[in-house]
Amino acid sequence: MNRLFFQRRAVLAALLIALVLALSGCAGQEDTVQPGEPSEPVQDLPAAEPDPDDGAPQTSEPSPDDEASSSEEEIDPETMDVIKYNIYVEMNNYMVEMLDTIDSYYTVVMPDDEFSFVPDSGYDYKYDISPYNSDIIDDALLVAEMEPAYETLDALTLEIAEPMRALMDVFSDIYSCNDFADNQYAKAKEFHAVVQANVSPFIDLSYQYLDAVDAMGRERTAEEEQSMLENGQVIAYNASHAITVAREILDECYAQNVYDDNITSLDLTPVRPLYDELVATVNAFNEATADNNQLMQESLSSSTPMYGLLDSLVQAVDWMIRQVESGTPISEPGLEYLGGIIHIEVVLSDCIDQYNSAFAE
Repeated sequence: MNRLFFQRRAVLAALLIALVLALSGCAGQEDTVQPGEPSEPVQDLPAAEPDPDDGAPQTSEPSPDDEASSSEEEIDPETMDVIKYNIYVEMNNYMVEMLDTIDSYYTVVMPDDEFSFVPDSGYDYKYDISPYNSDIIDDALLVAEMEPAYETLDALTLEIAEPMRALMDVFSDIYSCNDFADNQYAKAKEFHAVVQANVSPFIDLSYQYLDAVDAMGRERTAEEEQSMLENGQVIAYNASHAITVAREILDECYAQNVYDDNITSLDLTPVRPLYDELVATVNAFNEATADNNQLMQESLSSSTPMYGLLDSLVQAVDWMIRQVESGTPISEPGLEYLGGIIHIEVVLSDCIDQYNSAFAE
């Protein structure tokens, strides 16, 4: 079963581009990687193989390419499809997190080529910056060359790998450094040059990537939900479909260009039938989980596989509807507010995490 994913739509300021500059190390790392040099030490070349005529016994060692080929042959196409899709979903989720990190970075730093702080931002440098493990990029690059071909996502993966890795690495360096004020923020200026050089292409490509994963995910989710119904997986179906309907509610908000800062302008006409469908779906889920026979049929050991999160999702949408009906604006639209769209996003993200834990293979 494929993993579900969540795409949060962040509104980001326009970010400028600068020339690519090398990223220097932090405290205790004096060596600087210069443009054109490898970012990691080059591995020593293997020792020369002995001459066949020198009498030494010969052994046939499988090459990495042989091992990779053998590994690929052992994976059936359907399993490979799931693996590839899930890796691309994981890339998608990293991109969502990185868009939030970029937003946090420019909350403190001006989006200019010359490093400077946002006046009176109220936050310190490194505010809400997260470290990243870029291994996911290596995984994505590997499967991008494999069948089945996802033409759009394969091409985007190859294109976004470099700016994404650069940002992952620089945010990790920013997170781990603590001596920015030394030497008039010299390190912060070096890091800023890397951010500026990569952030614009990353943002452009990431939204294309998110849209491509979104389109594929919706198609696959619809197919899987139909398969669940045909196989009698009522609990899994209703858990998945509740998430699908909640996403459609958020899509309607986004389509109207409504967010927490202008939530009272939301036209609820298309939202209400979706809310009714969400309520009915969650009620069906709760009814199915109360049936021990159904739990056994779906090999579920717990009658609360979603830990009440779907009920919280219904409540979150209900609060949003009430907020709109009240005509009262949200006083702090950038923060999670009970009755706001951000709160629905947060609860939906929790639902997807739990769904993946409870149902995804």
